[in-house]
Amino acid sequence: MAVVTSDVIVIGMGNAAQAAAVSAQEAGAKVLVLEKAPEKKRGGNTWFSQGAQFRHTHNGIPDVKPLLPHVPESEWEKIDLDPYSKDDFYADMMRVTRGRSVPELAELLVNESYPTVLWMRQLGIQWEIMYSAAKPRGDRKRWHHGHSFIHSKDGGAGLVDMWHRVLQNKGIEIRYEHAAVHLITDEKNAVRGVVVQTPDGLSEIRSKAVVLASGGFQASPALRAQYLGSGWDLAKVRGSKYDTGDGIQMALEVGAQPFGHWSGAHATPIDADAGDYEGGFLDPVNRRYRTHRYGWTLGIMVNTEGRRFLDEGEDFHAYTYAKTGAEILKQPGGIAYQIFDEKLKEPLARENYDGATPVYANSIAELAQHLEINPDALTQTVEEFNHAVSEDRPFDEVIRDGKATVGIHPPKTNWAQKIDTPPFVAYAATCGLTFTFGGLKINPRCEVLNRLDRPISGLYAAGELTAGFFYYNYPSGGGLMRGAITGRIAGRNGAGQ
Repeated sequence: MAVVTSDVIVIGMGNAAQAAAVSAQEAGAKVLVLEKAPEKKRGGNTWFSQGAQFRHTHNGIPDVKPLLPHVPESEWEKIDLDPYSKDDFYADMMRVTRGRSVPELAELLVNESYPTVLWMRQLGIQWEIMYSAAKPRGDRKRWHHGHSFIHSKDGGAGLVDMWHRVLQNKGIEIRYEHAAVHLITDEKNAVRGVVVQTPDGLSEIRSKAVVLASGGFQASPALRAQYLGSGWDLAKVRGSKYDTGDGIQMALEVGAQPFGHWSGAHATPIDADAGDYEGGFLDPVNRRYRTHRYGWTLGIMVNTEGRRFLDEGEDFHAYTYAKTGAEILKQPGGIAYQIFDEKLKEPLARENYDGATPVYANSIAELAQHLEINPDALTQTVEEFNHAVSEDRPFDEVIRDGKATVGIHPPKTNWAQKIDTPPFVAYAATCGLTFTFGGLKINPRCEVLNRLDRPISGLYAAGELTAGFFYYNYPSGGGLMRGAITGRIAGRNGAGQ
């Protein structure tokens, strides 16, 4: 068995892994990156992120300008952007995770968010304004409070490529089709390298530290069924088919502490025609036709029995989309239909439904027939909804407008408008699994902890396999932000091992 050496081994090739590799080299380490996938499939889940948004704190335009030096002053004059403070970010984390996010990890995410996106910009990661989230107000653009304002140029694929150029310019070695299968430990159970499966067989790579950044277990049907529950083995996966929980399993084998919400995951509404894997795009090879279906907050959503099953207006989709896919999976056949009328044509057009297959009709009964739903059931659902819509305030998609229903269950808390203006349109949606929440327990140094809450010497973790940040749900832009932050910290501390 061939044996090579490096100071720090990084396992994975997504946003978290590449941040770790760069950070470790900046701290003086010789770094080797191991990617399970072939080169053309590099990037893990990061590659599949269309928006590639990063949630971070800021004090408004003065803080985001340094991230976007190419934006002319004339453009800034048309933008309204409220500050997003550390208290705001922390409160959002605790609200959507039902207070379960580990405080010291939530604080890490909040406090390191702005310094990390600034660090990435200095390295050469190019940010763009997330105009797809902007709501027009005359000739001005406004983002609702707390929505991510920036995303990486050319989305997730662009982010992977930009990180790759940074690694290449720094001379960091990357080995593709190298799947780590076991951690090597010494007599004190300190991690001192990995055993790797390559196209030529097994090899050992010795190191002072290992950073695990190989994603969650979302692409493993067996682990999904084991931890997420019945039916999850059949769920569609939005991202990489290579994220099968290998890093988590290797760490558990050497005594790492399992932690977090093992039955929880980021699962969002996607097009029902999406593939079983790489389902972030209807055409993943060419990255065409994004499959996310986030417009449901504007209309209503029903199951195949013609019944509503959740509060579509509970909050902005940025705070509910990661849990809504799971609610769809619970419905008969794991399918739901998002229904809109002509009044919603303009706001729906901003939700990027290009490539979706719409079903049009001039009446609700006709729409039901096209969807193979009992016409009486769907007609009754829509009539009851329309009757319950309060007309005491105007519809305003930019704010939580409080335009709600009265006297029906489930309610619609915001953005409730009658579905009464033909033509009517429906889109079929299903559950799209992005990443799992259960994983490894870490401390703020991103050291992996054992079952006695003590660090395992030489073992660090970053990205999706770090647990304790997200429970039940998560705020949009928080996943990639966590990856970059934990990668930066894990790489730096691994280099100092």
